[in-house]
Amino acid sequence: MLSVLTFFLIFLGVAVSVYQVYDIYYAQNFEDDERQASRETPLGQLSRHAERYAATGESQRLLDTASRFFGAHLNPHLVLSAAKLPNAPRYLGALLRRRRRILANGQPRVRHFLAWKTDLPRKDSRPLLLSLVLVNCLVVMFLGGLSLYTVVYRVSLDSLAWANSDWILMLLIYLVIVMTHGISRLDGYLHDLYLIGALNRTV
Repeated sequence: MLSVLTFFLIFLGVAVSVYQVYDIYYAQNFEDDERQASRETPLGQLSRHAERYAATGESQRLLDTASRFFGAHLNPHLVLSAAKLPNAPRYLGALLRRRRRILANGQPRVRHFLAWKTDLPRKDSRPLLLSLVLVNCLVVMFLGGLSLYTVVYRVSLDSLAWANSDWILMLLIYLVIVMTHGISRLDGYLHDLYLIGALNRTV
């Protein structure tokens, strides 16, 4: 019974890992578009006023709306710079999500956890982190396949004896899933900072 449960959890883990790749891809490409489509969300309201600003040059409504959502964290130069761009919702979404992290005294900087401060990144880390997500998914699928292989064949090398244990393979799979979740959170965070840094260089 325990082995059946372990194998069920292994293949559930493989399914979760594949879903993570889809979920990360969806979040990267469509999440801000969905929020923009809803006019009641902060991003939807900002995007609507940004379109008007880009078309007419009238900025007061945009800045008034931004002031409501950003409060003391408002950097009007970054908001107006974002509104001028063709894909303004991506940049406005990044500003909304990280508004409490951006320090606007003089040159904008970012305050990370534990009050650690750095300049905004100049390089996009997304390609590297997305590659790590894909590698992790392949690792999970390999471990899932290995769990099936070792049902019939045993790994004879002493250094790989752990591969014969289905519960060790299960733990490794869920460890990789947790790592992938952490990478996806880091990717969203760093990519937002990269977009804000790109905005800052256009001001």
